[in-house]
Amino acid sequence: MSRALFFAMLYASAFVLNFCWESWQGVLYGAHQALAASVYVPMMVNMSLLDALSVIGLYLFTALFIRSVVWPVGTRALFIFSLSGVASSWMVEYLYVYILHAWSYTPAMPLLFGVGLTPLLQIAATGLVAVFTARAAAGFRKPEHQIAQTSR
Repeated sequence: MSRALFFAMLYASAFVLNFCWESWQGVLYGAHQALAASVYVPMMVNMSLLDALSVIGLYLFTALFIRSVVWPVGTRALFIFSLSGVASSWMVEYLYVYILHAWSYTPAMPLLFGVGLTPLLQIAATGLVAVFTARAAAGFRKPEHQIAQTSR
């Protein structure tokens, strides 16, 4: 039951966090400012639903390396999750901006490695917060021996 709650909370919190992030960074994309709210809000909901699925995918990708569906929060897991989040974000942004020309940046968008900085960091940042939120909601704690070691 706690695994089901964890994944439900992971998806829900990733959706909410990504909706906020997508809405905030929308001013850094070329056509977003001219869109009517009746178009813009459903687009943000759709993108946030896909972003939440991406967070689940990255979580499960990390679980393969950690060899645990409910992986312990440690340096290795956080590194794999963050690096894969940044790498996948870079690929998506590069593809949609430079190859498919599906969207563009305003001059206000800071660039890193040719893509927007905020979308580059989005999935890794929102995903990590969602993982910690979901772990707390599902009641996952550190094993007792780890608690004793960290309190010394």
